Amino acid sequence: MINWKLSLGTGLLAACCFSSGAFAAGHVKDVEAISQVYGDGEKLASVQLRYDSTLLGSSVSAADYAVPGRTVTRAFVSAEPYGKPAETGKYVQVELEPLLLSDQMADPHPEDKHKAPVGVGGPQLGSHGNPQPLVPVMASISQKGMVKTTEGRIYGGEPEMKSTHTRQLLIEKFTQHTFTDKDGKTLPYNLYVPENLEKGKTYPLVLFMHDAGTVSPEVKATLSQGRGAVAWVEPEWQKEHPCFVLAPQYDTVIVDDNYQYGPELDRTIHLVESLTSQYPIDTERIYNTGQSMGCMTSIAMDVKYPHFFGASYLVAGKWDPKVTAPLADQNIWVVAAAGDPGAKPAMDTIMAQLDAAGDKVSRVTIAQDAPEAQVDQLAAKMIQPGVHAYYLLYQGGSHRSTWQHAYDVTPAKEWIFGQKKGV
Repeated sequence: MINWKLSLGTGLLAACCFSSGAFAAGHVKDVEAISQVYGDGEKLASVQLRYDSTLLGSSVSAADYAVPGRTVTRAFVSAEPYGKPAETGKYVQVELEPLLLSDQMADPHPEDKHKAPVGVGGPQLGSHGNPQPLVPVMASISQKGMVKTTEGRIYGGEPEMKSTHTRQLLIEKFTQHTFTDKDGKTLPYNLYVPENLEKGKTYPLVLFMHDAGTVSPEVKATLSQGRGAVAWVEPEWQKEHPCFVLAPQYDTVIVDDNYQYGPELDRTIHLVESLTSQYPIDTERIYNTGQSMGCMTSIAMDVKYPHFFGASYLVAGKWDPKVTAPLADQNIWVVAAAGDPGAKPAMDTIMAQLDAAGDKVSRVTIAQDAPEAQVDQLAAKMIQPGVHAYYLLYQGGSHRSTWQHAYDVTPAKEWIFGQKKGV
């Protein structure tokens, strides 16, 4: 590939002199931005180009394309949209190196005060926060190198092109609905239904509840803010663990630092109950999880509705240790950061109380920037027969950095899915 391009470049003048029309421009007919949801939100992950003719896969490389401010890691031809590498095809997939997760300490967030001790400065119950409109992920891309069609035509460089539309390959898997409770109040929500449901079989359901910084009237906000909802619909996860995923969207703050909660808590429980009557959901394997405000809501649910859930994945949250005794015989996995002055003291106390009550708590501490494989290895070693309370603590870190990583700790998620209500 390199040789023909070098040879072509050195012979460009001669080619132009003796063969009119040897080079063509303007042959990219469609530019599509493809987003992915990372721990710190939805971002551009790749760009798909559709050409007017079939290209040779051997003529395409990462060096042929440029995306402003990003590093192109791979470019390849595919025969169909979002396809795998092929020898020929009209589509070119341009993959980008993921951006570093944003520095949480240098990037203030509406939720940051929510990590304060009880009653201090957090979002107010029933307030509407500071919602921002969802901004579509867009792409700019240029073709710098030359590519070749199966007919032998050479397509030279293309100037910077803008995407005309965006695909959200995981977010699109959810459908949007509105639940009306018996009091007439409504709750918008996102629902993922596993593909290829088998007749007579029931499936787990994961309830994810977002943080106060994601309070918004935009129903999809909870899907794009981080991986708490979308991690469970990844094809790799669904292949081994097909499940329903429910992500309500709250337009108000539903718990506060005084450990009070609003009617949305009961309304969410009623929504789950309603779904179990409509879909083949295994009521022994309903799991709740959430980050910050969502984590506080999860704990409050476990206190008010003990054994409603098969297990709880509690990320960067806190609750009043004076009322959390009902957690003693429930399945919980806690994730917090030492640099979170709200979650860490509260969860330290709650987990110590479980120990004192005779419930063995399995603990591990790991560096906040440890590689994912190392975290998984340590998390797997935590799991012990008969233990139903786990506490993974990141050294350093911050309130929000916790949930940037928590939803990719595979052994923890697999342990959650191995639990049943009351067992």
